[in-house]
Amino acid sequence: MLPHHVAEYLHLLFAFVYVAALLASHWNTLAARRTTSWAGRGGFFELNRRLSLVFSLPALIGTGIVGNVLAMQLGYRMSENRGLQIVTGLWLVLLVLVLAIDVPLSSRLALQSRAAAGATNGGEPVDWNASLGRWRLGNGLQLVVFVTLLWFMVTTWKG
Repeated sequence: MLPHHVAEYLHLLFAFVYVAALLASHWNTLAARRTTSWAGRGGFFELNRRLSLVFSLPALIGTGIVGNVLAMQLGYRMSENRGLQIVTGLWLVLLVLVLAIDVPLSSRLALQSRAAAGATNGGEPVDWNASLGRWRLGNGLQLVVFVTLLWFMVTTWKG
């Protein structure tokens, strides 16, 4: 079992890495929209794909696992604590959002951008706006769910 101070440190580290990756993806998307070349956009969306696979998903998994270990160390039990049940449920919602929206759409947008950069017609890829809109919605939902999760954590264990 992890020492308490190590578990607390890892939980905070993973949470900050997750949010940082989420915000970095958002800023990359804003920069990609200002870029006029598809090659430039491709670079930003490739970076988003890597952020979601290398940082966001592993950090989110680590946050949930270490957070539950930390809760057990503090004496909280899932069967007895409604706040822990809600926080774990919200974490599962975040995991579904990352796996169902963020990872596949980040990959799709990177692939579409690279294809458009190599195309001779210079036009927008088919389904580009729809994919980008779904990705942005998923990114926004992740932020809202994460802030809600934090609110439940703070209000449940503040006393």
